[in-house]
Amino acid sequence: MKYLITGGLGYLGSEICLELIKDNSNSITVFDKGIYGISHFGGILNNNNINVVIGDIRDERAISDHIKSADVIIHLAGLVGAPLVKRKTLEAKETNLDGLKIVTDIVSKNQRFVFASTGSTYGKLSQVCNEKIKISSLSLYGVHKAEGEKIVSEKNATCLRYATVYGLSLKTRRDLYINNMIQKALIDRSVVLYEGSAKRSFAHINDIARATIYFSQEENYTPGPINIGDSRLSFSKREICNKISELTEFTVVENEFSKDADQRDYVVSYEKMENLGFKCGVDFNSSLKQILNYYQILYDAGYENG
Repeated sequence: MKYLITGGLGYLGSEICLELIKDNSNSITVFDKGIYGISHFGGILNNNNINVVIGDIRDERAISDHIKSADVIIHLAGLVGAPLVKRKTLEAKETNLDGLKIVTDIVSKNQRFVFASTGSTYGKLSQVCNEKIKISSLSLYGVHKAEGEKIVSEKNATCLRYATVYGLSLKTRRDLYINNMIQKALIDRSVVLYEGSAKRSFAHINDIARATIYFSQEENYTPGPINIGDSRLSFSKREICNKISELTEFTVVENEFSKDADQRDYVVSYEKMENLGFKCGVDFNSSLKQILNYYQILYDAGYENG
């Protein structure tokens, strides 16, 4: 199977590549701007089934042939996360929407097209969020993903609405909620908690990667939105704090006088995903220990601010 993964050098893309190379019949082209370099890919670069192309999805000539030659396009490229999109509004629009339109226009309906969306499109809702309810994004990032789903629907794409991801990969994101909270607990020994009752759904990076591959396969391909997450991991911020406190001691300061800049608060149904045959399986407590050990090694090596 010939895969094209845009943004494939990043947090999720690198994990997907690790999974795909387990099958020697897969041929993978990674198309990425390379702003973080490629050294974190390490030994993967020696795999004959992987080709890394440095380029920008906004450059139609650079990406066109790679799209046309693929059986499956997994589109991860873009500016990710509400804070970054808010800081770089113009670049985010040009990449997340204009760049996506360029890619979508080249994709044919005979190809399988997987778009990385997000549960952030749900915003703040009291009802359980399934794929049929009206989305209500609170951030520009969420708005971009919602608009992106409309764009790719022209080519019958699968839109995977990922839960908040946690865990380690070749290019670990330390800004994500659980990863970041563990870092603060270990290094600062203190976590400030805003609106601790707000709930979010989570999933491990490996489960997210495996789900992405699962729904890219011909027998599982399902156009339209699918919530992707771990049905066991719907936690409030306070509950996450409590889980981490079982592994390391730290002080929790509950700020009752200020609102969190991140107002997301929702519970997600993963019934559709599970009915289509995929379930998350990574053990939560073991994963928390791995993240803690990772930060402990960095701290011991003097990279506590890294």
